[in-house]
Parts: sequence; structure tokens; C-alpha cells
Amino acid sequence: MNLEEMKQGWNVLNNRLAQNEIVNQRIIKEMIMRKTESAHDILYRQNLRGVIITFLIGAFVLPFGKLQGMPITREAFLVLETYIFLGLLYQGYMFYLLSRFNLQTMNPDTILRNILKYKKLSLDDRRYGIPSMLLIVVICFLLQQAFNVYAIIATVVCLLLGISLIYMQNKRQDRKLKEIEEGLKELSAESSACDEEAAQ
Repeated sequence: MNLEEMKQGWNVLNNRLAQNEIVNQRIIKEMIMRKTESAHDILYRQNLRGVIITFLIGAFVLPFGKLQGMPITREAFLVLETYIFLGLLYQGYMFYLLSRFNLQTMNPDTILRNILKYKKLSLDDRRYGIPSMLLIVVICFLLQQAFNVYAIIATVVCLLLGISLIYMQNKRQDRKLKEIEEGLKELSAESSACDEEAAQ
């Protein structure tokens, strides 16, 4: 085998290695995208459920209960409805940020900015959500003047159940947010590397 044939053989091998590297990079990128999209979908559905439940309680459950003679004063009803409406607006905006997620058409950095905004709102919600909920309960008790033992026990049990559910949901949300952030950072690094290669 002469030198020219050896060079051709090396060139063929180099081309195959380069093609394999491109294929491997594409496979890795698709795996990261699938994992990130899967984490986002879980978070998206969780938030959608939250928005739907809040809407149903505010728009149907409380008004229907009031019409059926639920023992709640007009003032306490208005306080609850206002609190639910404001919570719905807050959840709606967080849901909007999550809905702006499309790895096929959007830059990973843009999506990451939306996710970081969502994360900040979520942390604010944790910081102020439970204290504000407790404040609303106290206000409603004062307006209702419902200080009998059974009402207090029922309220405390419901609050403890609600807080434990919120805690479990927050833990799951943290895991999914971490997966999304890591995935988007990896995709952003991949895009930057590809841009640098294209520029050279």
C-alpha cells in the first residue's frame, strides 16, 4: 500500500469519525430535550390542575354553597372570593410563563429566563402564600364569629391537610424545576458550541 492510498484511508476514517460524532451529539441533544420536555410537561399539568381547581372553587363551589344556604356571612364570602380571584391571577401568570416553552422553536436561553421568573414567583408564593391563607382564615373567623370548638378543629385539620399537600407538591416542583434548568443549560451550552464551530 503506497502513501497516497494510506492518506485516502485515513481521510475516509476521519470522515466516518466526524459523522459518528455529529450523530452522537444529535442523539445526546435529543435525549436532553426529551428529558427536559418530560419534566416541563409534569410541571405544566400540575399547574394546570391548580388553576382549574382554584377556578372551580371560586366560580362554582363557594357561590353554589352560598346559594344552598351555607352558613357564611356576606363579608366573609366576599373576602374569600377576592382572595381566590387574586390567587387565580397569580397562578394564571405563572401558568402563562410555563406555557411559553417550545424547545423546537425557541432559544433555550429565552425559555430559561421564563423558567427563572417562574421559579422566583414560586418562591414568593411559598413565602407569602401560607401566611396570607392563615390571615384570611382568621379574618373569616372574625367576620363569622364562629369560635365554636368543632369549627376550629375542622379548620385546623383542613389547614394541616392543605399545608402537607402544598409541601409535597413543592418538593416535586423543585425536582422538576431543577431538571428543566439543567437541561436548558446543557442545551444552551450545546447551541453555543455549535455556533462557535460554525463560525470557525
